[in-house]
Amino acid sequence: MIYIMKPGGYVIGVDLGGTYVRAAAVLPAGRIYARVKLESGASLGYGEVVKIIRSAVENVVVSMGAPPLAIGLASAGAIDFSRKQVVRSPNFPDWRNVPLAKDVGEEFADCSITLENDANAAALGEGWLGAAKGWSDFVTLTLGTGIGGGVVLAGELLRGARGMAGEVGHITIHPDGRPCGCGSSGCLETTASATGVRRTAIERMADPGSVWLKKACRGDIEKIDARLIARLGEKGDPFCARILKEAGRDLGAAMGTLALVLGVSRFVIGGGMARAFGLMKPSARRTALKSAYTLTGAKLKIVNSRLGDDAGILGVAKKALDSIDS
Repeated sequence: MIYIMKPGGYVIGVDLGGTYVRAAAVLPAGRIYARVKLESGASLGYGEVVKIIRSAVENVVVSMGAPPLAIGLASAGAIDFSRKQVVRSPNFPDWRNVPLAKDVGEEFADCSITLENDANAAALGEGWLGAAKGWSDFVTLTLGTGIGGGVVLAGELLRGARGMAGEVGHITIHPDGRPCGCGSSGCLETTASATGVRRTAIERMADPGSVWLKKACRGDIEKIDARLIARLGEKGDPFCARILKEAGRDLGAAMGTLALVLGVSRFVIGGGMARAFGLMKPSARRTALKSAYTLTGAKLKIVNSRLGDDAGILGVAKKALDSIDS
């Protein structure tokens, strides 16, 4: 059923990830309508990604039968908020200082567009309506193609001196580790993201213990992904469970670092990999407590997102709503 909204009654939240673009209409109380999900086209170049975002927004507008008050756009990568540009994005390696809000907005000239980092948007969403509602200090970690981080301190997003704080996925965990799309090596997301977990499994396919995974993918490594690894791990496959345990250990090391530097002790886990976090959480918790002397078992809270894939959409929609009020 299509919900028809009177003009000016909603905003559109758009969450651009390395794999998908998700868009939806959001009412002021946070109710979602007219969802759209498209492949982001990351390999097709910047211009094509812009077209895909526009198409997602247009589909929402058509379904709602009226234009939105504003559009909130969340993108992976470092954001220059004063210019509404994506400075760099490891998920889109060819992007350098791209005016994403301006280029998307050319098709929607009568509508203001706000731009936010996707993990920051997820943090805003979880703080508004999700697992972190009522918390003034927490970190949201989005585990997907990469790993994003949104840091909230004293009820406000931490943006840092240049507006680019919170790049948790690029904390170095293994100094001599795998090369990362950001240009460094051994970053957290090279091992603990969906991409990193998949790569670990593929690198270890010669291990005799990989027999379940080989059978599940029928010898075709292209069929291996984090969901398959998580599913086998949940069924008791020790090979896949060990891979996720190691990914959790690296995630816990990053949590310990954040606890020491920022004094936070509450973490919300979201993103496409969140379903696998049950197998990662014990090692993450142990490592975080071991890494940060300031943490205790009673203080450390690690919870799954309540909003799932909607966290980023709702967070950036909240930012768009706030921009209207201001």
